[in-house]
Amino acid sequence: METLKADILISAYGSVYFEKCLSSALSQRTAARVIVCDNSPDDTVREISEKYACPRLICFRPEEPLTLHESCLRLAESSTAQWVRFLQDCEILAENSLEKRLEQAETFGGISMTFSAYTSITPDGKRHRIYYDLPEFVKGEDYLFNIFEETPLKRFTNILIKKDIILSYLFRELSPFSEWVPAAAAMIAMTEGDLVYSSETMVTRYETQPEKTPEPEMLLDEAESMMNVLTYIESATSARKAARRLKKELMAEIIRENTVSLIKEKRWSDIRNYIFGALQINKKAVLGTVFHISVLGLFARAAARAVKNLRSVSK
Repeated sequence: METLKADILISAYGSVYFEKCLSSALSQRTAARVIVCDNSPDDTVREISEKYACPRLICFRPEEPLTLHESCLRLAESSTAQWVRFLQDCEILAENSLEKRLEQAETFGGISMTFSAYTSITPDGKRHRIYYDLPEFVKGEDYLFNIFEETPLKRFTNILIKKDIILSYLFRELSPFSEWVPAAAAMIAMTEGDLVYSSETMVTRYETQPEKTPEPEMLLDEAESMMNVLTYIESATSARKAARRLKKELMAEIIRENTVSLIKEKRWSDIRNYIFGALQINKKAVLGTVFHISVLGLFARAAARAVKNLRSVSK
């Protein structure tokens, strides 16, 4: 069997942790290449990259700084490996992290993604180990129904993923402003194959930025992007026929009306909580995996209709 290859792809914006990030990436013996997209406002990233110059390291700087979405696409297009490991410049890989992920990918054939526990360090210096009560091998569609309460996949922090997923049509179409772009990639992966999880801490992430209240326009883009992904997932599963049989339009209509109500009252910070809360409640309201997927699809369509009115109401 051919040995799997992976490139480490770094979106660099000038974090004070970039040098540690780059050093940890280059220390991964199984990395085919380390590719850096330099979106920083000064020459810091370039100077550090030159300091660590080696045949495996490629650093390029676009004419204008790219968003995370654009940067990830550009990096994936530059990769020649089947698998890619994304890092932001405030993330440090543990020793042999990539090697262990690739070993799992080889052990469990047919998977689309591997991920692991990780450590988060907040600005006040507190360390938090983020891990999940999951088996080592996870059926993709089964795990799909558990990601909305608290997802380990909402960042690229701990994901080794097949490159084709990042270059897929759906990923390209997602809003470049959406903070859910990494989660969307993971959700696509769950419909393409199965997953492997390790409870071993493989990454350290420095939380350098405090949480901000999202602007209304970003919430609109985010909601629209997620509706596209949910609709894709519903249509990509074998439960599509079952979804047609379910007479849940009343529930979908209630979701739509409540979403529009929040928009009219300009309760922007509540919209996202309601969307994912409604998903979780309605998932628990029905029995069976097929019905879970069906409710997901009905909600996607209902929320998509609500989003159409969002921009006009918010003006």
